[in-house]
Amino acid sequence: MRKTVFMLAIAGTMLFASCGNSGNKVESQDAQAVEQATGDQVVEYSKVMDGSHVAWRASHLAGVQPRWGRAFIKEALIKVENNQVVNAKVVMDMNNFTVENFGDDAETTQKLLTHLQSDDFFKIATFPISTFEITAIAAAEGDYNSSITGNLTILDVTKSITFKANIMVADNEVSIKSEDFIVDRRDWGLTYNTEGTVGVPTDYLIADEVGFTIDVKMSK
Repeated sequence: MRKTVFMLAIAGTMLFASCGNSGNKVESQDAQAVEQATGDQVVEYSKVMDGSHVAWRASHLAGVQPRWGRAFIKEALIKVENNQVVNAKVVMDMNNFTVENFGDDAETTQKLLTHLQSDDFFKIATFPISTFEITAIAAAEGDYNSSITGNLTILDVTKSITFKANIMVADNEVSIKSEDFIVDRRDWGLTYNTEGTVGVPTDYLIADEVGFTIDVKMSK
């Protein structure tokens, strides 16, 4: 049992290190206006397919004690015109996300989950959802075919971010799978035990950077 837990810890550390090294740091900007596409040529995809989620990654300082899990999609709407995504809004259910780094340790998992949902972090009693809404899409080259700009709302703060993703459009399905990208949680008012907090032991300080990967599949 100890060997299994030890191997899980090593695997988790390697996973977070890999994400941290490859994650693209994105800078937040002021929220942008959303122009909704309308007309007979607009096709709406509103059924969230199984497996759609937003993966999150975080850690204490210097990448130690990695934590990760998923936030599941409450609802979403993607609009397509001429086989191109023109609008999309994804609503994440903050009552329905996971902590996955502790393996079979259900007690520790629940303890962290309860803390994340408390007023120290996401304040889900007041803010039960987070959202991401696309404001612009541009063509990209390389591993990803698109550069997506959109408004990310966490708590009562909305900021614009830009990241790369692969967007695939078919007759009955649309998928958006982003790169691993990193934001500064302080930009959304998530300031619990941030770097440099006076009076908090170093071991309890939490890195400002949080990683995300969006993976959404929709059907009509």
